[in-house]
Amino acid sequence: MLKRLTIIALLGAFSQNSAAVGSGDFNVLRVEVTDTFFTVYSASGAVTNDNCQDGTKVVFWRSDYPSGYDSMLSTALAAHMGGKKISMWFSGCKAGPWGSTLPKAESIVIK
Repeated sequence: MLKRLTIIALLGAFSQNSAAVGSGDFNVLRVEVTDTFFTVYSASGAVTNDNCQDGTKVVFWRSDYPSGYDSMLSTALAAHMGGKKISMWFSGCKAGPWGSTLPKAESIVIK
């Protein structure tokens, strides 16, 4: 029984990771920072074709990234200040602070 549960858990984890969607490279228009989240705005239009209502910005909630929030914010700011492109991996959509769903990022990379 334990063996079957382990296999089911591994298959679930694999299928969840395989559903990640990449953004491709894009320029950062601006980075908006508040006390509970920061937002990266794309200068290149929608960053994903996922089923999110608004794909032109990505919100990083502090509560979603307890150990990586500061690093992700630093990466976004460095890319914006340096004029570098970034890319991200997404895992679905999440409610944004403005009422529409936005891509939920799992990573942010300076190109």
